[in-house]
Amino acid sequence: MLEDGSIEVEASPEVERLGLGRRVGNTVLLDVSELAYVVYRGIEVTHEGRMLTLRDVFRHFSRSKYDWIKFSVLVDLRSRGRRARAAYGVNTLVYEKGSEKFMVFVTEENAPITASELDAWADIAAKKGFEAVIAVVDAHGDVTYYRAWRVHLEDLVERGG
Repeated sequence: MLEDGSIEVEASPEVERLGLGRRVGNTVLLDVSELAYVVYRGIEVTHEGRMLTLRDVFRHFSRSKYDWIKFSVLVDLRSRGRRARAAYGVNTLVYEKGSEKFMVFVTEENAPITASELDAWADIAAKKGFEAVIAVVDAHGDVTYYRAWRVHLEDLVERGG
């Protein structure tokens, strides 16, 4: 595990086919959720001489409360044909669909989020050229997606009578 929290794994055709992480020399740097996805897909990854399980990934490498829910959303998006990957923070995934780019804010049902926190995140998404999506994971692991738009009061037109 590197200082930034990424995990270095040996580059292999199987891992590279998934389009996760970023390639550095003969290795690929993965986020914990991406490493969990690699293991979930049945690709053999060893640590200290033994093959990792999903439980091992989260027990040994998880540093954030978002790792498990981010993994859940990653699995869901990929099961829908989206080649999502981790990017820009502990609770963010990105993917492209045609010419559209999406940044996904991952959170849990009933987790407190301030309006200013969402506004700041949506601002980052817009500045990077992404459409903002919020993914909410419920207690059963089901994911619901919401498109987010930034609205400025000065852009609203008063409708009068």
